[in-house]
Amino acid sequence: MKENALKRRLKAGETTSGSWLSVAHPTVAEVMGLGGFDWLVIDMEHGIVGLETAQTLTQVLAATPAASIIRVPWNEPVIVKQVLECGPTGVMFPQVNTADQAAAAVRAVRYPPQGIRGIGCQRAAGFGAWFDDYLQNANAQQLVIVQIEHVEALENLESILKVEGIDVVFVGANDLSASMGLLGQPQHPQVQQAISKALAGARRAGMAAGLVAADADEANRRFGEGFQFVAIGHDVGLLSATCRRICSKLEHRKIPAK
Repeated sequence: MKENALKRRLKAGETTSGSWLSVAHPTVAEVMGLGGFDWLVIDMEHGIVGLETAQTLTQVLAATPAASIIRVPWNEPVIVKQVLECGPTGVMFPQVNTADQAAAAVRAVRYPPQGIRGIGCQRAAGFGAWFDDYLQNANAQQLVIVQIEHVEALENLESILKVEGIDVVFVGANDLSASMGLLGQPQHPQVQQAISKALAGARRAGMAAGLVAADADEANRRFGEGFQFVAIGHDVGLLSATCRRICSKLEHRKIPAK
């Protein structure tokens, strides 16, 4: 089983950047995987990505420098078990609001006795090529990311951060702002204060913290604050923004007839 280089880098305190894959097409994954990101999140929560496509995108990213992370649609062990067989570098769990939910996420990722993951022999284990090695090392190598995106999660932050096996605490500012009664206002001072609280807690606990940045300038600023796992946009948003930026500069006119 290959070493999880992304996990090693985060443990060493390095900063990393990534983005989201919500379009279920391997070419999009390949383009972004070769674009310079350290990791890409295959989004089964909000994207149009099913299980078979998640494996295809994971296979595509394996041929690029970008590590593959799958965001599951929910903290459900049956889904997690299937996703893990695709062989991602990490799994991201949305809406983790309590320590019990965080512990359930870790258990779903790990084989017994530390967890409840069932034993299969699919892509993650090289379809049997490195099955024994995988069984012995998967628990330690898998990257586990929990999302803090609700006021309840903030209230339970300290207990969540005490759960062994979490590698990254990722703040979802949009959902967090909505839960605070500030729908569509992720830049509101109260939301930004909550983000700072999550960062400080993660650093005290020795975990990496992450969030979404609007652009490279904000990402660099967040790196300076101590965030190690920063996403910049997503496939649809980046494509849309590029198209709109180009089209806004076009000077359409009527060409006079000769």
